Amino acid sequence: MLKRKMRTAMAAVVAAVTMLGVERASAQAETEDLVLLLNWFHLADHSIYYLGMERGYYEEEGIRLIVRRGYGSGDTTKKMELQQATIGVAETGVVVTAISKGADLRLLGIIFDKPVNGIFSLKSAGIETPADLEGKSIGAPPGDSHVTLWPAFCAANEIDCDTIQLINIQPEGKQAIVASGQADAAFDAYTGLNIWKKALGDEVTYLDWSDWGIALYGHGYVAHTDLIEADPDLIERFLRATYRSWKAAYEDPDASIDAMYGADGVQTFDRDVYRANLDLILDRVITERSEEYGIGWIVPELMQSTIDLTALGGQLDRELTADEVFTNEFNPKIYP
Repeated sequence: MLKRKMRTAMAAVVAAVTMLGVERASAQAETEDLVLLLNWFHLADHSIYYLGMERGYYEEEGIRLIVRRGYGSGDTTKKMELQQATIGVAETGVVVTAISKGADLRLLGIIFDKPVNGIFSLKSAGIETPADLEGKSIGAPPGDSHVTLWPAFCAANEIDCDTIQLINIQPEGKQAIVASGQADAAFDAYTGLNIWKKALGDEVTYLDWSDWGIALYGHGYVAHTDLIEADPDLIERFLRATYRSWKAAYEDPDASIDAMYGADGVQTFDRDVYRANLDLILDRVITERSEEYGIGWIVPELMQSTIDLTALGGQLDRELTADEVFTNEFNPKIYP
């Protein structure tokens, strides 16, 4: 009798283990590849995707996340229109411009709830206000979102863009062109402040566009409308895993940087600099609006302001309303 009970118990254990294996195999079989196209090469704000992968957030949503570097928001937006990736990271103003020109794209959620656009220079260049830029030269990667928004910045501050030379550079060459004196300044995000200080020291200064009439959304997540129609569930699962990752990074930024540090396909970076940058990033991602609406929620009034500022620079081919460029339908309402 005892042996029979032992055999029965063992059979139950084997059956349970077998069922667990079947369930895991089934889950793996249902996992979808999702290609996330970044806006640039790997920076501190991209660490959250590796944190999410490390903690299993994407796997829990049935997603195998594939992260690819980008070459500027303009380039990312073009590739999203061609459906060369599933979801992209791009500057909101650049996406708005593309939609006005006929691109079948929609913004799914915001990353930078406050803008990060600005201009770095050395103090010796004497650039303290927008007017100080006249007659100067600025390093500008051709696919950079700043190039798209530049006419709006000039118009908002009544400066003559024609007196300012934009020099085409690679994104990796921003600090070098300023350090060598080949340009007086360079476009870059505020979140790169510590990289600039490491390269050029305490002589670095920053002209923050948010202090000079630019109230708009920064980077966001963008997808082709074909994906929205064909697989809305995938979008919702991606955003849930991603905004969980942003929340986790907010709670433990060290873990976020560590997750990306040494990951396959990520270039070597200075961990301390990236860690310091992440604090600046989180300050622009997690805001009072995040606490009220959830991380990544898009407020229609601010989106309309973003559209209007982009139009001010003469970039739009037609007038747009906020409803034409974004949706909150898939926001998972993750609160910090």
